[in-house]
Amino acid sequence: MRLELDAGNTRIKWRVCDHRGIFQSGANMKDVVASKPVWLDLIEDIWVSSVHDEQTAWIAKQFPSAVFASTDVSKNGLSNSYSDAHKMGVDRWLAMLAAWTREPDRPHVVVDAGTAITLDLIDEFGRHVGGYICPGLNLMKTSLLGSTSKVFADDEWLLGRAPGNVTQQCVDHGIQDMVACWIERHRELQPNAVTWVTGGDGEKLVTLLNAPVVYEPDLVLDGLSASFQK
Repeated sequence: MRLELDAGNTRIKWRVCDHRGIFQSGANMKDVVASKPVWLDLIEDIWVSSVHDEQTAWIAKQFPSAVFASTDVSKNGLSNSYSDAHKMGVDRWLAMLAAWTREPDRPHVVVDAGTAITLDLIDEFGRHVGGYICPGLNLMKTSLLGSTSKVFADDEWLLGRAPGNVTQQCVDHGIQDMVACWIERHRELQPNAVTWVTGGDGEKLVTLLNAPVVYEPDLVLDGLSASFQK
């Protein structure tokens, strides 16, 4: 059995796989360790993607045999555009690698909507053209509300893109429409591209887009297999 971990800025997603596929999965590995399930003692391999130093330290302490993925210059025909590949967040690389490995020889738009939102572009030759990093939906909302004195909105989101008629709707729809327009613009620039959406806010985001996309909540974990398996 293999344990796969995706440690982001706010949580550690996990899943357990065996030769038949996914056995169990969840969104908070720390709760799992605290509950000490029986299957935890059956784990043979531990593959990790981590972009957070404290999460990395916790994982290394709990699982001394864990193997941490790193960003490559190239893998499976996918090439990195960074002059120093290791400066790219490994989660971005793994998400792209998963998309490219699953559908090679096609352009891709890969969106990871978490604490930050990343958007990366791959051409049909497997070249990472470049990407973007911007605040995630909640960061945008927190920043707006924290920097204004007369704009108020609840933590819960009103989903949609239409012009708002109350402040809550204006804030929520404004942020969501802005992000959706940004993604759709890049899809228009690469009309033959496969657009992938992953991350904690991914499910919310796909409901806002006008054209179908591939929603894959565990794209980073899928990238671990592409990275480690020969």
